[in-house]
Amino acid sequence: MLNPGLHDIPLVFLDLETTGLDVFGEDRICEVALQRVTNGVIEATLDSLVDPRRPLSIQSFRVNGIEPELLAGAPIFDDLADDIMAALDGAVLVAHNAPFDVGFLTSELARIGRPPPRNPVLDTLALARRLLVRRRSYSLAALAADLAVPQPTHRAMADVFALRAVFEDLMGRLGPLAVATLEQLLRYTRGFAPGESEPLLPPLIADALLHGQLLRIVYASRSSPEPTERVIRPWELTNERGVLYLRAYCYLRNDLRTFAITKILHMERTEQQ
Repeated sequence: MLNPGLHDIPLVFLDLETTGLDVFGEDRICEVALQRVTNGVIEATLDSLVDPRRPLSIQSFRVNGIEPELLAGAPIFDDLADDIMAALDGAVLVAHNAPFDVGFLTSELARIGRPPPRNPVLDTLALARRLLVRRRSYSLAALAADLAVPQPTHRAMADVFALRAVFEDLMGRLGPLAVATLEQLLRYTRGFAPGESEPLLPPLIADALLHGQLLRIVYASRSSPEPTERVIRPWELTNERGVLYLRAYCYLRNDLRTFAITKILHMERTEQQ
């Protein structure tokens, strides 16, 4: 159950299945499911396959098992965009590993000339890592099993059911933490306690976070003997035991990565991936 001060906020639980993992590349959404819930009441539901107009990767098919013939005749994303955005209107978006889902949603909207969603986003992956320490895994399936809630199946609506159950369990663990507002909850998932001030960020990072801009950085990674240049799309700032990190989509690795602010040796805006 949500804490007092949070229970009246509309929440949209979202899960997407995709043709692959390249969030801002050529991969596309092939299934979308969501529930809009306010104070425990389901206000809107969407559950649809999506014609991605490209084949699924072998890896994605092995995960979700969506056959090509199931997608034949399914609506394209453009047909569903109005319903998706109507459900998101005025709501907080909840997803597991949220940058993946929000990234794909942003990418699909851009293809049809629409702006990205500007909703506050709660990531159950980040929240679980704060509240549940020393877990064998923080995947949605592992959390659902540990918490004895409905299991996800890598089909979108089943995963929404699991997501909502995991979220509600996590909310029940917030009581001793004095997290009573949406702002406090969003900050807690990033590692900031209630009342703790936000650090002053370099202007380029602050602008990129605010406007969804790309940055070209030179980064001193522990895994590489020499600093590497890469293009990133910043997602959020996190505080890990007093060390500041930038979570961002990295186009060099085509994955969500975490960068220590102090190890970014150079940065500049860019429009090229």
